[in-house]
Amino acid sequence: MVNSFSLRQVEEAARQEGADRARVLPARDIVIDERVRLKCLVPLCPNYGRNLMCPPNLPGVEEFRRIARLYQWALLLQVLGATSEKGEGPEKDLVYSYADKLHRVVNSLERRLQGMGFLLAAGFIGGSCRLCEECVGQGSREPCRHPFRARPSMEAMGVNVAATAAKAGLGIAPFPLGREVVWTGLILLD
Repeated sequence: MVNSFSLRQVEEAARQEGADRARVLPARDIVIDERVRLKCLVPLCPNYGRNLMCPPNLPGVEEFRRIARLYQWALLLQVLGATSEKGEGPEKDLVYSYADKLHRVVNSLERRLQGMGFLLAAGFIGGSCRLCEECVGQGSREPCRHPFRARPSMEAMGVNVAATAAKAGLGIAPFPLGREVVWTGLILLD
């Protein structure tokens, strides 16, 4: 879709909504790799099958790859933070507070971009959805408590965050986690 907003205006909107870094890239530059989704299983993530925004409750990697190809642009955005330790113990809450901020930024920015004419904007967060202390989960047959705010993670869709960030000229925090925290999200644009 061609609209009256420049890609730089999209990046600026991301910063205004709270992203520390933002970069628009061609959607074809998103690196989608089945091995990333495999990391939900090996080792088994505690949210697998328990969180409605995690596998196996989501479209498969191949379906996401097909859908992503329908988009022209993608916005990669990052929220930065710091801890005094390695993000363990009491620091873990601080690390996740940055993830929660990313989730809020993705939600508000997705709505804003839809208002700018990107009607099919679709957002993805980093890490598992944490809106609820405990997700209603797969077996309950209950609907999501926050259907308009909950978002799947990039990783759950098979997005190689490190490789995609590198293509966008952005870095990620090294593993294992040190004092630097970088949470990365994605919004597909068309």
